[in-house]
Amino acid sequence: CCYFIPHFAGRATEEENKLSRTVMRYWTNFARNGNPNGEGLVHWPQYGLEERYLEIDLVQKAAKKMKEQKMEFWTQLTKQMTNER
Repeated sequence: CCYFIPHFAGRATEEENKLSRTVMRYWTNFARNGNPNGEGLVHWPQYGLEERYLEIDLVQKAAKKMKEQKMEFWTQLTKQMTNER
């Protein structure tokens, strides 16, 4: 059992183990009190009209408007197609 799992998934780096523990802390906080934020964690902003989010990677950071330029292309194309009808 315990021997198989680490060898099946491969060895995680220390950074990957740290990321795993960090994500587990966010989920635990959220399950416990409905808020993922906690001491020692990068603040996970509430998503809303400003489109703020937490970028989860080896180093977490708060950001906003994910892929804004790519989405602008689709927004304009959709408007253009709607106007042509």
